[in-house]
Amino acid sequence: MTTLSGILSSSQIASLIQQANTAFQMPALLIQSQEKPIQAEISALGQVQNTLSSLQSAMAQLAHLSSTPPRTVTATPNASVSGTATATAVPGTYSLSSIVLAHAENLISSRFTSQSSSLGSGTVSIKVGTGSAVVVNVPTGQDTLAGVASAINAKNAGVSAAVVFDGTGYELTLTGSKTGSANGFTVTGTGGLTGLSYHGSGSPMTQSQAASNASFTLNGIAVSSGSNIVTGTVPGVSLTLQASGSATVTVGTDTSSLSTAAQAVVSALNSAVTTIGKYDTYNAASGAGPLLGDVGIETLRQNLLNAVSGPGGTGLPSGTAYGSLSSIGFAVTSSGTVTFNSTTFSSALNTNYAAVAALLGSIGTVTSANVIVAGVGIAKPGVYAVNITSNTGGTVIGTVNGQAASGTGGVLVVNGAGAASGLSLDIAAGVTGALGMVSVSSGLYSQISGMLNGALAPSTGSVTQEISNLNSTLTAMNKQITSLQQQAQQQTALLTQQYSAAQQTLQQLTTVSSFLTQYFSASSTTS
Repeated sequence: MTTLSGILSSSQIASLIQQANTAFQMPALLIQSQEKPIQAEISALGQVQNTLSSLQSAMAQLAHLSSTPPRTVTATPNASVSGTATATAVPGTYSLSSIVLAHAENLISSRFTSQSSSLGSGTVSIKVGTGSAVVVNVPTGQDTLAGVASAINAKNAGVSAAVVFDGTGYELTLTGSKTGSANGFTVTGTGGLTGLSYHGSGSPMTQSQAASNASFTLNGIAVSSGSNIVTGTVPGVSLTLQASGSATVTVGTDTSSLSTAAQAVVSALNSAVTTIGKYDTYNAASGAGPLLGDVGIETLRQNLLNAVSGPGGTGLPSGTAYGSLSSIGFAVTSSGTVTFNSTTFSSALNTNYAAVAALLGSIGTVTSANVIVAGVGIAKPGVYAVNITSNTGGTVIGTVNGQAASGTGGVLVVNGAGAASGLSLDIAAGVTGALGMVSVSSGLYSQISGMLNGALAPSTGSVTQEISNLNSTLTAMNKQITSLQQQAQQQTALLTQQYSAAQQTLQQLTTVSSFLTQYFSASSTTS
């Protein structure tokens, strides 16, 4: 009789299920393989984005250039005098001698055994210089040294109070907030606080330091100042006296900072264009870069290089010998990188700082000695007429290129929409009428900053959007992969269940087959 045979072993069934599972997973694996070039593209764009951000940071050093080099103030010996200078300061050397520092008045009370013992309520009246007296009320419960100091400090009376322990007892000290003889002060105590009075020698409180002016001679001229910060003695220069004695102060110009900024821009620019070139070209060894064919990225690289090799800025000062970046040491090589000749650049800076600054940043130049460009703002390149209609007490009103302008502190700012918008000008005190022309130029900073903003703006930048779109594509693909993997798991589970059911059925049939075989074999023997 025919018997049932050929039942699959467990290992054979497991192998079949594994093969089927692999087949079920193929759609998800196919999509995963399609993700790899997208991931490579995102990684490459991220590298490009980082180098462009670094270039943007380097370009920021060119954002606020002026037509004159920054001024420096140095002094010898060190720590004797420090200072700052504006662009209007004339470079030169100044000799300071017989320096005496300004001081604030300081008073000390008699000694007390405790800072928390009651002195008795009363008032403390403080009069600084020619000002009105400030009365400090000290009620019972607050009439301790510490309480009096706290009450005086809360009044902002022009002095500060503190309790000092000298190793034996406690003393109240009062120190003027400002230096200078005009800021000396007197104190009148009443009630339990009469011991906190000072009106000169013989008073209960002792003067340890009188309020005094600073004094020195500058190139032989005697100078007195109520503060150790001296302004106006040298036009455009602020000096801070730090020690008594003598010092030599030199006001100079700083061109090295612009040279350093230019070198940093070239370095960052080369990093950006080299990174783009690395990813958007074909290499025989590694094949096509992940950004090959990305027209926007390649266009950006070319535009960055063209900004250097092009004709230079717009609105440049007329008659300048430096009309392009190549004339001040910049060049683009045949391999697509930028070189920088520091010797040529330094020579150009020393010859015509304004022309070099105009090629690199946005600057303004003026024709009137009564006008200084404080800032260009968003003003477009061009030549603008300045007219002042009112200039009183630092409040300035007028027009620039016909646009309304006004300001305080002697600074005229162009308001509203228009080509000169944002331009700010320092106007000499009191002058009115037509004050010549202001020329605004636009150099490398404006050109490259516009490109970088177009690429890196958080929501609208071309590179930013491209990365965002690719990430969205990956997110959608990952969702599809997850769905397909779940389907594969379900199909594998169903197939496993079906094989298990079939195995059980075959085992049952085998049992029946064996029984029938034995039965018929026994019947045949009996007959």
